[in-house]
Amino acid sequence: MSEVTIYCLCEGYSEQNFIQRMVSPALSRRGITVIAPMVKTRRDRKVGRVYKGGGDTFHHYKSDLRRLYSEHGQRANVYFTTLIDLYALPTDFPGYTEAYQKGDCYQKVAALEDSLHQIMEEEGIPRDRFIPHFELHEFETLLLVEPEALTTLFLGKDTAVQQLAESIARFENVEEINHTPEGAPSKRIEAVLPVYKKYKGSQTNGAINVAEVIGLDTIRQKCQHLNAWLERLEALSVE
Repeated sequence: MSEVTIYCLCEGYSEQNFIQRMVSPALSRRGITVIAPMVKTRRDRKVGRVYKGGGDTFHHYKSDLRRLYSEHGQRANVYFTTLIDLYALPTDFPGYTEAYQKGDCYQKVAALEDSLHQIMEEEGIPRDRFIPHFELHEFETLLLVEPEALTTLFLGKDTAVQQLAESIARFENVEEINHTPEGAPSKRIEAVLPVYKKYKGSQTNGAINVAEVIGLDTIRQKCQHLNAWLERLEALSVE
C-alpha cells in the first residue's frame, strides 16, 4: 500500500482537533496521513508572531492553500482539502452571493464547494488534487448529533441539555439546523449552557471532548455531507 498524505486547512482549533484526534486515526488505517494546519490570519513581524484561526476573508484561505500546494504539491499522492464552517462564512468567498440564493442547504454548500474548486484550479491547484469541504453548518453540528453527550463535559447540567435536545427534536436532519445568529448550533448550545463559550475555543479540550464521546461512526451516520467528504478522502487510499 502506497502512502497518501492529505493537507486539511482548518478554520480553528475545534476543526483541527477533530482532524487530529478523530479523522486522522481512522484514515491512518487506510495508509492515509492527514496533516491539519490552521489558517493563518495575520503576521506581526515586530514580535515575530503568526496569528491563526477564524479567517475573516477569503484571502487568508486562498493564500494558505496556494502556499501548501507550492510546498507539497510536487510530491506524489499528496492532496488538499478544507474544513471550514458554512456559518458566518466571509462574504467574499467565491460564489457566495449565488450560493446563498439557494434555499436547500445541500445545494448551497455544493455551489460554494464548486466555486472554491474552480478558483483554486485557476490559482494552480489541479482539480484532482483538491477536495474542498464546508461544514453544515458549523462544528457544533456534530455535538447536536447526540446532545446528551454534553453532560459528560458539563456535569450537573442534565436539565439544560434536555431542554436543548427538545428544542432540536423537530429537525430530522441535524445538518439542516439553521445558521442564523439565533439558530446556529453553537448559539443553541450557548442559550442553555452559557459556559460553553468558555470551552468552545479551547486549544485542546471542550467541544472535541464531546465529539469523541459521540464517536466518529455515529457522527457519520447522522451527517451525510460530512460522511460523503470522508468517503472521498478514504477513496484516495492507494493499493
